[in-house]
Amino acid sequence: MAQLQWTDSGYADSLQNVLNSRTTNSVKAETNYLLCQHWSYRDTIKAKQYLQAGQKAAKGSTFLTALYYFYEGSLYHSLNPEKAAFDYLRSDSLLAKEAIPKAHYFRAKALFNYALLYEDKDNTGAAVDIVLNKVIPIAKKAGDPTLLGENYMYAGQFFQGAGQHKVAAQYYMQAIQQLQTTYKKSILFRVYVYAAQNYCQLKRMNDTQATLEKAKELLPFFTNTKMLAEYYEVEALYLWKGEKQFLRAHQSLDKGMAIAKKLDEEYIYNSLLFSKYNLYMAEGKNSQAIQVLHMLAKSALYLLKAENRKSVYNGLAQNYAAINNMTQAYRWQKKYAETSDSLAENRLTKNINELEIKYRTTENQKRIFALEAEKKQAILANKNNRLTNGLLTAGCFLLVCIAAYSIILYRKNKKISVQQLKDIRQQQEIKLSQAMLQLQEEERSRIARDLHDGVGSMLAGIKINLSGIAAKVNKPYIQCINDTMRQLDNSVTELRRIAHNLVPDILLRYGLEEALQELAETLISPKTSIDLQCLNIKTDIAIGIQLSIYRIIQELLSNAVKHADASNILVQCSQNEHIFMIAVEDDGKGLDTEDTTAHRGIGISNIKNRVAYLNGTISYSHGKNRTGTIVNIELYVTA
Repeated sequence: MAQLQWTDSGYADSLQNVLNSRTTNSVKAETNYLLCQHWSYRDTIKAKQYLQAGQKAAKGSTFLTALYYFYEGSLYHSLNPEKAAFDYLRSDSLLAKEAIPKAHYFRAKALFNYALLYEDKDNTGAAVDIVLNKVIPIAKKAGDPTLLGENYMYAGQFFQGAGQHKVAAQYYMQAIQQLQTTYKKSILFRVYVYAAQNYCQLKRMNDTQATLEKAKELLPFFTNTKMLAEYYEVEALYLWKGEKQFLRAHQSLDKGMAIAKKLDEEYIYNSLLFSKYNLYMAEGKNSQAIQVLHMLAKSALYLLKAENRKSVYNGLAQNYAAINNMTQAYRWQKKYAETSDSLAENRLTKNINELEIKYRTTENQKRIFALEAEKKQAILANKNNRLTNGLLTAGCFLLVCIAAYSIILYRKNKKISVQQLKDIRQQQEIKLSQAMLQLQEEERSRIARDLHDGVGSMLAGIKINLSGIAAKVNKPYIQCINDTMRQLDNSVTELRRIAHNLVPDILLRYGLEEALQELAETLISPKTSIDLQCLNIKTDIAIGIQLSIYRIIQELLSNAVKHADASNILVQCSQNEHIFMIAVEDDGKGLDTEDTTAHRGIGISNIKNRVAYLNGTISYSHGKNRTGTIVNIELYVTA
């Protein structure tokens, strides 16, 4: 979500005075975060320093730690979108544990910023889905009319950009209803401008004029701002389409372009320039339209969006064709076709819904613990040597001290030995589990192969023989033979299904993500909905590890469908370097996390063994209102 850019020169000083005064860690953390936000537009290094100071003051607070990830995501939104996506999802995950309005407020802002990352990648469908199904419901819980109105406005923008102007009009009306009760004139002005533009595209000119008049009342508050430039663009659209006053429309566009140029707003300037092109087209001035399009074709910023490239290239092709310059028309038509193909391909590859990413440096922590243990042992050995030398020179009096120290040392070593035995026993159990899992998969593969190659071939042979017999027998027996052949077909289909469950062939052919997608589709039924979301899953994960992950998710889904009677299941899989995250949430009967007997089933035991095999962790918790179950798993994977 677009962040508020402070212009008051005394704002940073006032926040710094708060930090210099005696105050609580909570106030220090939030003040540092606000200073990070203030400096993110001016000095990135200084912004990072305030962010780190805020994180330090936030220790021990889940809410303040969630705010750290929110502000870090905002800082990296343009610099590093992948890191920003991780931060927004981590913030959402932590804020979901808090039931206060302020947590709902920042959670809605974090998820909206996450949706904007999809919008920046031309994946408007995913962005709209997040705003409508996640951001707006959470914003309602926050009880903030400004926040809710702002999200209704962006929902309207999304639908307007997709050409669904009637739906967009409904959301703009909801935004206006919310924002009219607040002091946020800047957002209300923007809604009026966007709503007027949408009404104009719907050819509802009376509504366009009325909405522009409301925006005009607020003009004195926005002198020489980019919002004023956007207002002139919509005013020109109305003068052209509603009043047919082309000259006045050009004058309005010129005013907007002058403001955008003064503010160095290149994208808004080019947007107004494209409106100039449309105006020239309406006047039938092909030469002027071509000149404008060539100016737009030189703007790298404007052509970043594929839709803009398509509009420019298509416009050049049409206008050159209109003046019978077929060479240039063919050239630009070719570029338009290439852009259209590329855009379609990108939309296919971007069909993902981001959900939650967690990050833990497991191996680094293990190395740190090992180094600390070695350091402690070295210190202990040095102390022993110094003490031994002292005892040899001190005489009989020190022998008593040696005896006492020996007893203490014996007890400490005994405790260490007990711990070492426990560690060895745990490692042996993990190795035994690994061996059992490996034997299990090998036996599955053997059974699947025998079923497919042996029984499958036999059934196919029987069908062939029956087909030969059917060609020779009399008609009264043909129907009976055909019924028998249909039963054989059903048997072969069931056999293939059993073999596929034993060893998912699609996993070996196409990888983990495709296999999980097919698994989810096979379990979807009229009473059970499964939403699978995958993010950044690498294709170079070792096949054995992919199979273990597949089995874990297969068992979790099976439990949710068969035992929990869940109606809605959400599965989120994500990978950040060597850390693989699994989150499964259902609205079923729920699992009693305090009942240890509930964790002794064979299925859950297999899940724990596979998680231990991948050096991972697993946790269970209740869903909202203590209904359903949430399972979070972190795994360590290698190529």
